[in-house]
Amino acid sequence: MTDLIRSDISVNTENTDINDISIHNNAHPVKDNIRHHTVLLGAGFAGIRCLDQLTKHSRDRVTLIDRNDYHFFPPLIYQVSAGFLAPSDISYPLRKYISDYDQVFYRQGNLLSIDTKAKTITLDTGTIHYDRLIIAIGADTNYFGNNDIKAHALPMKTINDALSIRNHMLSQFNYAASLPVAEREPYLTIVIAGGGPSGVELAGVMSEIRLNILQKEYPELMGNVGGITLVTADSVLLPPMSELSQSYAQSQMQDFKVELVFSDPVEGYDGHEVRLKSGKILYTHNLIWTAGVICRPIKGLNEADYGRGKRLLIDEHLALVNYQDIYAIGDIALAMHQDGYQNGHPQLGQVASAQGTYLGKFLTGKTDKPFTYHHSGDMAMIGRLTAVADIKGRHLKGFIGWLSWVIIHILALSTAKNRLATTWNWMIAFFTGNQSFRMSIHHPYEDTPKSENKLDETLEN
Repeated sequence: MTDLIRSDISVNTENTDINDISIHNNAHPVKDNIRHHTVLLGAGFAGIRCLDQLTKHSRDRVTLIDRNDYHFFPPLIYQVSAGFLAPSDISYPLRKYISDYDQVFYRQGNLLSIDTKAKTITLDTGTIHYDRLIIAIGADTNYFGNNDIKAHALPMKTINDALSIRNHMLSQFNYAASLPVAEREPYLTIVIAGGGPSGVELAGVMSEIRLNILQKEYPELMGNVGGITLVTADSVLLPPMSELSQSYAQSQMQDFKVELVFSDPVEGYDGHEVRLKSGKILYTHNLIWTAGVICRPIKGLNEADYGRGKRLLIDEHLALVNYQDIYAIGDIALAMHQDGYQNGHPQLGQVASAQGTYLGKFLTGKTDKPFTYHHSGDMAMIGRLTAVADIKGRHLKGFIGWLSWVIIHILALSTAKNRLATTWNWMIAFFTGNQSFRMSIHHPYEDTPKSENKLDETLEN
């Protein structure tokens, strides 16, 4: 794999090798003898599962493209944010992942546009020709058009986001420890926007830190460790789950001393005050945003290619409805052919994985049936040794729910290395109730406004 730049991957559109352009057969995708060049945009759940099938059943050339040179496991990103897992526990290098396949290449870059007539995509790192294009770029954090929230809140969607939250919160804790008691509260108070699994799981682990760890590791705080408020626009926590799970999650959050605010979405945040729709003001320098996702339009595609939420309209074989050589899977895809999902499948990792696996099989001739999704269930970790799970009509809670959550999430990790590392670190947390990844790897006051950093001013004088 030393020849990483192929004749069909060039840094300028005019350098594309015309001899490498193959003829696309609009019948079943593998019923010709042409060795296709498949370009796979995105290395999330959908992209990686699709790649696994393509490499298993075909010798077609594949170029995998992602802005990050690693695959990661989003359901556990909140534990990186809280310092209970290291980033490497839930991520894996893409080049190492594909190193055993001489027909697979990786290109780092951000998608800028697609030329459907020339069958090329343009990245910020060059232009690539495709015979088949698979779009699996996922979705972005949704701020619902509020630029103030976007500018000041902390999203939790990527590894970088998780590290930013970890660094920011540790900096706030350390800075608060240097302040008089009366000035600490805004630095120690945490507001989490979003009552889905991400928000609930983050609130639970942050509460665990606040109640069990801060008082030991920050004796200067003298028990004044702030509060946690979970704000949601919904009338319940965990809307997709059963009423039993919703009720149990609410009860546990209250036991963990998490303040719950229902049916009152965040309307503004300036870095100091969280303004709710009701007019209520929450004073904090720490707003963590888990309130939703949104897909971004792709230059080169038409308005008719999009459905609700700017998701790409796809048919029963996951091809874009207006194209035979472009497919979409994962959060960005909107399929409405299946009974029970006339408004599209939910934007979940389960769906993305199922679509990726199906498309890889379809493109290699291992199935010609329409895609159908079978929901396995929902679950959410609430706190140490307690979780909720709705699995095929059964409701689990408490320790049994937690054990189910742990086993399923370990098995779902992409590599043996990730499974072993995560299991080891969870064992440490299980027996000690603590973990040692709470380190801010940057200037300790980077996240604190200069005018408010009195300790920094004292040191300078």
